[in-house]
Amino acid sequence: MEVFRYKRSFKKALIWAALAILFIYRNRASVAYPFFMASTLVILAWDAKSMGKSLIKNIEGKIDIKLFYCISLMLLSINKALTASVDLQWGSGLGILLLFSCLLMKLYSNQEDKDITTMFIKIADFFVVPLANCTKPFRDAAAAKQAKAMAALGLEQPAEESQGKKTFKSVIIGLLIAIPLLWIVIALLASADLVFGKIVKDILSCIKFPEIDEDWIGVPFKFFLSFMAFYTWIACLPAEKFYEKKEGKRFDAIVAITFNSLIALVYLLFSGIQFVYLVGQMELPSGYTYAEYAHEGFYQLLAVTILNLMLVSFCKKHFADNKVLKAVLVIISLCTYVMIASSALRMYLYVKVYGLSHLRVYVLWLLVVLTVWTTILIAGIFKEGIHYFRIITVFVTVWYLAFAFSFPDKWIASYDLSLPEPPRDLVYEVYPDAAPVLYEDGRYWEKYCDYMHNDSEIYKEKNVLEHIREYNFSEDAAMKLIDKTS
Repeated sequence: MEVFRYKRSFKKALIWAALAILFIYRNRASVAYPFFMASTLVILAWDAKSMGKSLIKNIEGKIDIKLFYCISLMLLSINKALTASVDLQWGSGLGILLLFSCLLMKLYSNQEDKDITTMFIKIADFFVVPLANCTKPFRDAAAAKQAKAMAALGLEQPAEESQGKKTFKSVIIGLLIAIPLLWIVIALLASADLVFGKIVKDILSCIKFPEIDEDWIGVPFKFFLSFMAFYTWIACLPAEKFYEKKEGKRFDAIVAITFNSLIALVYLLFSGIQFVYLVGQMELPSGYTYAEYAHEGFYQLLAVTILNLMLVSFCKKHFADNKVLKAVLVIISLCTYVMIASSALRMYLYVKVYGLSHLRVYVLWLLVVLTVWTTILIAGIFKEGIHYFRIITVFVTVWYLAFAFSFPDKWIASYDLSLPEPPRDLVYEVYPDAAPVLYEDGRYWEKYCDYMHNDSEIYKEKNVLEHIREYNFSEDAAMKLIDKTS
């Protein structure tokens, strides 16, 4: 088994690690990223074929969810090359990480659960795989080398490992265990005793550790991490025992009916107040403006909305079926709609006065996600077998892609510039995606050019290879406009 894993996975992991260094080492927002993702998918297709599988088809030869994952990964990678927004870069990176984990689990272990909570547990297990199997590449390489030596000698049985080798392995394992323990113990003791702490500080001051950001140490370090991660994923996932969904004991529905009924009463009262003060525009308490009232409780309300969704999901899964419980959960879900609408209205009132910002736009995006999630939960109360995870994953991915490819910085700037008094710090808040809008408007363009002067000078100093490898469409467009003005 070790020899088989080595022959199938070692070379592919080395290639993938080399591509990671070539394309995305210190370069996660450029045209190189789609090439890296395309190369990754080619390697996965190659590996799947060696195992008699398909990257986009199931065992029956039909197209399945894996094709959606592959297309989405490519689109997210392309978006990284098109936008210079740090927020979108972070969001696309997170999406790539989650979808990539779902793709590998589906490809190698056929792991996909309907329940969202169960899938999150499996995704968490996925990221533990490289840590749990960190010695696999070395043991597989040693086994392959031993098998080759045995074949050359015409031996059939593996030679017994010498006592010296066993001792060496034991010492290495002991050292690996000791390092983190010593780090913790020394840190605690150094903080507990000033004399000991000073001795430790003096010793450490004599040791010059290399900076991890220095390329000569960063490149091999990140190459090694990339190799380890990819090798363990493609070599060990087929045999990995993930968290399996078990039908545990379902609790008495009366318990859920009792606490949910009390919560529902509070929500009904709260929903009524929302209609009176936000929709009905009734007179607020002294000292409040509508903008202050709208902003004050927004994030608390958003937290309660998410709590409601978790509560309904938990009760649906862990309590026995009951018509009264279903009715109460529907009431809570309907009140959740009211809270979402109230949150949206509060944000609208606040934006109307203070303009748009990245955070406000992303919150509005999230409210749409919560609305769809609530709708799916209500449908699941009455209908069994709904694939919650797949529906939510597909919707959130498509909704995020639509949002990301709309380049929100452009319409944030357009909206704020249309206000009677645009925010004074607008040029400091938007990313280079908004440069064409600011240039066309003209009022803040000179101020924006001054703000971006240092970035523009650094961009000009890049050599040809740096320009090719780190080329970002949005950044390049902004720098050309700034250079044109100067």
